[in-house]
Parts: sequence; structure tokens; C-alpha cells
Amino acid sequence: MIFILLGLLAFYLPYFSVNNLKVQNIDVELKFNGDNTYEYVQDQLNIGFRIPGTPERVNCTNYFISKFKEIDSNFSYYLHNFTTHSTECQNVLFKLNQIHNNIVILGAHYDSRARATKDPNPLNRTNPIPGANDGASGSAVLIELAEALYHYKENLSCQVWFLFFDAEDQGRDNGGYGIDGWSWVEGSQRFVTDINNFYNTETEYFDCMILLDMVGGVNLRFINEQYSTSSLLDELFAVGRALGYSSQFPRNPERNQIIDDHKAFVNIGIPSADLIINFWDNPNWPYHHTTQDDINSISNTSLEVTGETIEQFIYNNYLNSSGEIYKGNYPWDIDIDTFNMELIMILVITMTTIAIAILIISVIRSNPSRNIIEPKNKIK
Repeated sequence: MIFILLGLLAFYLPYFSVNNLKVQNIDVELKFNGDNTYEYVQDQLNIGFRIPGTPERVNCTNYFISKFKEIDSNFSYYLHNFTTHSTECQNVLFKLNQIHNNIVILGAHYDSRARATKDPNPLNRTNPIPGANDGASGSAVLIELAEALYHYKENLSCQVWFLFFDAEDQGRDNGGYGIDGWSWVEGSQRFVTDINNFYNTETEYFDCMILLDMVGGVNLRFINEQYSTSSLLDELFAVGRALGYSSQFPRNPERNQIIDDHKAFVNIGIPSADLIINFWDNPNWPYHHTTQDDINSISNTSLEVTGETIEQFIYNNYLNSSGEIYKGNYPWDIDIDTFNMELIMILVITMTTIAIAILIISVIRSNPSRNIIEPKNKIK
């Protein structure tokens, strides 16, 4: 038994060592700009409430297209149209570096909730939310990441997808539905159902999916989201800390399972991670599903921390300009339940202690003469 447990410990040691990684390509200039990203959040708020089925939703997708066309007039994009609850919805996908077969997906939802179901003022609970953090922040980071990564696209060894989800935020919380009868994350579920229409299943494959949700609010502090592939999420945390963002990526983060847009990708075997905060019981950011989720709750610093962490993660794993061997968690195929891993560690320590004690006792018992005082030789 002890050898089995020790074997498990040896198998998972590389997983734990990534927490102390030294990032490579650290000399590469990070292009991500938090001030630009803040403006992209404001642009979305200026469009209005991006509720599924509304003209503002259409205007928002057109805004995304215009921003990517500013980066490159030939930037490839694809519209994923679908109908849910008799409402026309649309996911939007942009592709960078299609010459490569391996794909990294960066995603965010852009719809804003139709009702402020958790607003402290009951009179506001039928009003829509601005959705500055809950939707617009992640989408704004994707736009700026596209700009940043485009500078190095010739040296990147992967294809990058920037994927904007509709119909994420209309399900039922403890105050009611965003839109009556709707579920959560309907846009991502529909995209995954149709995902084979968007890539060559014979030659292309997915390395990972990273979701950004509520990443721009003041007092940013990410949690350990438990549906996420742990080796991927842990590496993102380690990269963030290596950049000096220890408060945003704490060593002992809060844990919880969040039904979010990454879950559909996890379910089809794509390593996926959700960068998200505690939004349900957080005095440092109490604006979830309220009318106060506006530009005043957004921090340029939080946006920059998020964007630079993702940018550096891409350079660590995919920028071909360093001769160093990067020891991350790629291919992110290890998914460890944190609670179960803690139990395994306790068992390993306990069983090791017992084994050492048994070994000592066995040695003593097998050599009883060592504990007997020999009588002195008699004089003949």
C-alpha cells in the first residue's frame, strides 16, 4: 500500500512544481494595455444593454468585428447563429494564425443580464444591468489580447481563437430569471454542439480553452474554480504570481464550482479553465446582477493583470524565441480534485510514518541480541 501511495505522490510532483515555475520569454515586451481595455468596456456600455434578441446585441457584435478589422482588415471571423426560446442569438469567433493545427481558445460572454435580480433596491430588480464587469470586461480583454498577440503572430506556434458568447447570463439566480425560462451558458453549449463546423476535425485539434468572466472589477481576486482542468488553472495562477500579481492569484484561493461557458468544453475533453472571482459573497465586489455593475466598478489595473497573465501564458508555451526548456503543465491533461489530493497527501504522510515505525520495530525484533547485555567471560 505504501508503495502505491508513494507512486501517486511521485506521479503528481511535477504538477505541484509548476507553482514555482520560472517563466520564459520574460524579456519579451508585453503589449497588453489596461487603459485601452477600459475604453473597450466603456464602448460596450455606450452601445447599451446587450440583451439577446435586441438591436444593441447586434450593434455589439458589429462593434467587435470593427475592432478586429482595425487590427487587420483581413482578420478572419465567423458568425454562429442559433435560436433559443424563439430568440435569435449569435456567437462570434475570430481566428488568428490559421496556419497552425493546434488551437488555443480564449473566450468571454458579451451579453448583459436583462434583469438586476440581486439589486439591493427592489425597485431596480426588473431593470437591466449595465454588465460592465459581468460580460464587458472579459470581452474587452479579448479585443486587447488580439491586438497584443498580433504583434508576435509570426513567432507563435499555435492558432488562437477569440470567442464571444451570447446567451450566457439569463438563467435563474436567487432573485429570479434574467429572462423567464432561460438557462445559463446557452451560447457556449450551442457552440460546442456545432463546434465541428468551425475546424478541420482531421487535421486540427484543441490544446486548451481559457474563459475570462468578471475579470475587470475592483479588488480582483481569482478563485480556484473546480470544474476547470486543475493543471491548466494552476499554471495560469503560477504565471500570474510570477508576474508579481500575488494578491490577484493567491496561493490558497477560495474554491467553488461555477457553471460557466468553459464547462461545455470540459465536457468534450478540451482542457479548460475559468478565471473568475467570488461573485456570490464578496464585500469587495458586491455588484453582481445589480445596476451598480457599471464603469465605476471597473479597474484598469484588474484588466491589465488579467490580460498580461494570459499574454505571458501564451508566450511561455507558444512563442518560438527562447532556447530555454519551459517546464509547465502542458498538455494540461491532469485534473486533480483538490479535496481528494489533500486526502492523498494525508494518507501518504500517515502511511509513510507507519511504514517507518514498522521497519524500526522489525529491525529491533530481528536482532534481539543487540538489546541483551552479554555476561562477562569467566576466568578459566
